[in-house]
Amino acid sequence: MTKHEDKDEQPLFEDANHEKPIPFTSELIHEFTNMLTAVIGYSELALHAIEDSHPAREWLEKIRNHTRELGALLHKIGCSEAVEIW
Repeated sequence: MTKHEDKDEQPLFEDANHEKPIPFTSELIHEFTNMLTAVIGYSELALHAIEDSHPAREWLEKIRNHTRELGALLHKIGCSEAVEIW
């Protein structure tokens, strides 16, 4: 049991083969949004810390931009909480 699991919670998967989908709960959306926020934040910090000519700049911009696109997609499919970080 992980630190986020409660003893009374249902497991995310019904069987050992993981054939059932993960429930798209507000808690899961919240946790995922938190992770996206961290990725965007750290990529922004790194972009501010390096020169425009640094070879990693292109990759950091891609990380930031694709993460923002993922947030927009979450909003589009009805996860209104995701829009808060974009």
